[in-house]
Amino acid sequence: MTEPENQRTREPAYSFRNLDLWQQAQAFARDVIAIVDDLPTRRSVDSIARQLTRSATSIGANIAEGHGRFGLPSYRNHLSIAKGSACETDSWLDLLRRLGLLSSEREAELHGRCSSLIAAITRRILNLEQTGKTVREEHVGYVADEEAAENDGSLVPRF
Repeated sequence: MTEPENQRTREPAYSFRNLDLWQQAQAFARDVIAIVDDLPTRRSVDSIARQLTRSATSIGANIAEGHGRFGLPSYRNHLSIAKGSACETDSWLDLLRRLGLLSSEREAELHGRCSSLIAAITRRILNLEQTGKTVREEHVGYVADEEAAENDGSLVPRF
């Protein structure tokens, strides 16, 4: 599948798919899913596998969703969710190692990649905060009753 083009420049259109952070998250999720596919089939392991898959795939998905949002606060919020999902993924990988289902070496390698993702997401959040741009709604009096507004400016009528 080819990427959409900018009609003026014929360059690939800008999207979340161009983000290095998203690409790293997707590669990480792919590798975690490969581990999940090799786990033994037991009820306890199946539960961990589902949670691990959800948290690992949520990282990239939230980076993409936040990037597609209109305002910076929403983008920061989705990056925060992605960071939380990365921390959750790291915890599940640690549990697999403790259960003897993942080698210490493989868990250490994935922990390092997960830590790098967490650091990159944190840097992106901090960079967005440093821009100082916020999207806030100006204070608007939402008046349910004109008489109440005339009497004391309250948004809710007094009885």
